[in-house]
Amino acid sequence: MLVYDFVQVGRDFGEIRTRVLANPRALLAASAGAAHREGEQTLVRLTPSSKHPRFGKTVAVDLGVPHERDDQLVVSMHWWAQGATRLYPHLDADLAFAPFGAGCTQITLMGSYDPPLGAVGRRVDVMLLHRVAEASIRSFLTRVSRILELPM
Repeated sequence: MLVYDFVQVGRDFGEIRTRVLANPRALLAASAGAAHREGEQTLVRLTPSSKHPRFGKTVAVDLGVPHERDDQLVVSMHWWAQGATRLYPHLDADLAFAPFGAGCTQITLMGSYDPPLGAVGRRVDVMLLHRVAEASIRSFLTRVSRILELPM
C-alpha cells in the first residue's frame, strides 16, 4: 500500500536543510517524550490523532543519511512496531524537504507498506486500516513541522 502526504513549514529551505543535515534525529526527538534512543534505534510514539493517544503504537525508526536529490533534501526512513511485529506493517519511506516559495519549505512523506496477515490483512487495510495509516502519517508530519517551526 502506498502512503503520501505533505505539509508546509514557514521556514526558509536553507535553514531547514542546515538543521536536518546537522541532526536528522532531532526531527523525531525534539519534543519532550516524543522519542528516545535505544542503541541505534529511535523509538517514537505514533498516533493517528493527538485527541486519541491511546490508539497509538510505539515504533522503532531507522533514519538513513540525508542526501540531495534534485532540489530536495531526502532522509530515508524505515519504521516498524515494537512487540507484536507480525500484526503491524513495516513502513519504508522517504521524508523529503524542498523549497516552496520564499521563506517556506514543503515536507513530503512518500512510502509503502505491506499489510500484515496476507489476504485478510489486505482486505482489512482497504476497509479501515489504510485510513489509520494515513492519519498516523499526517500526525507524524504535523509533529515534524512543529519541531522545525521552533527557533534554533
